[in-house]
Amino acid sequence: MELIKKFVEKVGSAPWYKLLGMKIELGERIAIILEVEEKHLQALGVAHGGVAASVLDSAIGLNINRELVLKGKVAVTSQLNIHYLKPLQKGRIRAVARPLYIGSKVAVGFGELLDEKGETLAVATATFYIRDLGGENSVKFKDL
Repeated sequence: MELIKKFVEKVGSAPWYKLLGMKIELGERIAIILEVEEKHLQALGVAHGGVAASVLDSAIGLNINRELVLKGKVAVTSQLNIHYLKPLQKGRIRAVARPLYIGSKVAVGFGELLDEKGETLAVATATFYIRDLGGENSVKFKDL
């Protein structure tokens, strides 16, 4: 569990997470929380689709990596499919996710983006390429 916490802290400290304002919530599943603000809005007054994509991608990826880091592996996104169901308004959103399949080379996950009332705003599936964590020709994380 300590390795997972270190991994999550490292990911959560990334510049992209800070720029968007994404927060990681540890529990039975890892969730991503974001307060949609003015800076996330596009010209039509709703959040840009990339906001939903980033939050969903992060939630799915973290839940897959939660399983992999204990095995010395890490997954990076190779494909992301999103179905936008309702516009994202200002306010708190939460992405919850789970792995659907974890193989030796690829993993697939599912995520759901919810508003403050628990209504579904978007759903996504994502495919991830699995790599070694550390060592030559692999993904490197300092202090992990």
